Amino acid sequence: MMRHFLRLFLIFSLGLCLEARSLVFAPIPFFNANKVLEDFFPMVNYLEHALDENITIHYEKKYDDLIAAFKANQVDIAYFGPLPFLTLQKSFPYALPIITFHESDGKNGYRCALVKFGGDTLLNIPQRELKVALTQPLSTCGYTNTKHLIESSFHLNLDTLLYRYVGTHDEVALSVVRGEFHMGGIKESIAHEYASLGLEIIDTTPLIPGFSLVVNTQTISAEKIAKIKSILLSTPKEVYEKWGKDINYGMSETDINMFQNFKHDMQTVNVPHSGSF
Repeated sequence: MMRHFLRLFLIFSLGLCLEARSLVFAPIPFFNANKVLEDFFPMVNYLEHALDENITIHYEKKYDDLIAAFKANQVDIAYFGPLPFLTLQKSFPYALPIITFHESDGKNGYRCALVKFGGDTLLNIPQRELKVALTQPLSTCGYTNTKHLIESSFHLNLDTLLYRYVGTHDEVALSVVRGEFHMGGIKESIAHEYASLGLEIIDTTPLIPGFSLVVNTQTISAEKIAKIKSILLSTPKEVYEKWGKDINYGMSETDINMFQNFKHDMQTVNVPHSGSF
């Protein structure tokens, strides 16, 4: 009886500790740290006032580190793309996507793009010399989708080319514009941002599940999760339009079924953790 009481006391105490500290929000390493604060602070500030509690922003430079922090219960809410989320959920079933942000066209999904510098004729470059810039191993538009796009566009195997992880989507775009790489894989919307510098889209993927807010059900109560979801879904348009450019087109409740086909495709590819040169 005493052992059972102590067990219940420890569980209750743990719950109090987790709820007592500030909520921790973490975006994926999509941008640099300054850009993260600029884009996400308005949304975080809105949630803080609506929940009447503090929210701390936690930034990691690598997907692996963010996933590790989430699994260690150091992160309560995170902004994840589909591949990082599925990677997290595979070993941490307490990750729950609740809100999916829409793209500029109003859809709750996006596309990855294979890009090159306009005017470059890639067919004249020997295969063994083709250089491909990638974001990060766990980036949705990184190795896996770039590999699919290169196969469909050129009937080439990415593994036989020279590829390297360079970090953010912006850095991939700039490295191609600077002529350091012949091709790169990035989010389609970011490719359009660099079109004025000469970046050109070769091909795009089918629609991929959009970026979502994922909550940690081990650190946040079901009641608070429901409240967060309700607050965000009822956010007036004139409010969210002032948020960062990737979260200011509206949102909807996450459709978990959208992940099923994508999940199957991702499981068929073994992602290397380092480049080939």
